Amino acid sequence: MAKHQYSQKNKSSLLVSKHLKEYENLLAEQQFMRVHNSYLINLKEVKKYIKSDGGYIIMSNDMHVSISPRKKEELLCVMKKL
Repeated sequence: MAKHQYSQKNKSSLLVSKHLKEYENLLAEQQFMRVHNSYLINLKEVKKYIKSDGGYIIMSNDMHVSISPRKKEELLCVMKKL
């Protein structure tokens, strides 16, 4: 149940005791999106989308985040609207 989340602003980790799904539901209207089983991202912090290697994004802190094949089309749609 506990997951490590990466804080983009200060590059630190923090331990949380809720399932990622709970945070996904809480933050859905705040421009956050679950793009992979292990990643919930702030869409405002996406710097670049890379199509190669199955697709991944580069965040504003240069972290590379994998995209689930199931979430790829949804992410591209959402990114076009931003």
